[in-house]
Amino acid sequence: MELLTADTQKHTLIHFQTSEQEYRILNHFYGFVHFTDSAIDNFYKRFVRDYMHYTDVIFCAAGKIIHSLQEEGKKRGFGADEEGVGGYSSLHVRRGDLQYKEVKISAEEWYSNSKDLWMEDEILFIASDERNKTFF
Repeated sequence: MELLTADTQKHTLIHFQTSEQEYRILNHFYGFVHFTDSAIDNFYKRFVRDYMHYTDVIFCAAGKIIHSLQEEGKKRGFGADEEGVGGYSSLHVRRGDLQYKEVKISAEEWYSNSKDLWMEDEILFIASDERNKTFF
């Protein structure tokens, strides 16, 4: 782990190597961007916020999927709340990009660790990079 010290603050450029598996930045890159001039700092953070995101086509496709999940959830008695959220639950199971082998657990362990979170007959949308279609 590298700490921000008085010595590292003297540099005009710091390169975070991530091409090797032993080096990882487990955060968004823009969380590490800081400018001493707050006007410049705010400009670039707003730039990232306003222009570096998925296109409307992707957001619309995701909205259709969410709507479909919520409609199916209604049929099972799970409605959305007053803000239009809910009706199903979701889980992001990362399998392929984990550098630590001990956190790559089996489907049985996933179930055992999370079974008390889900309600009977609730729809569970699982997003995963798992390539084995029979894993879940």
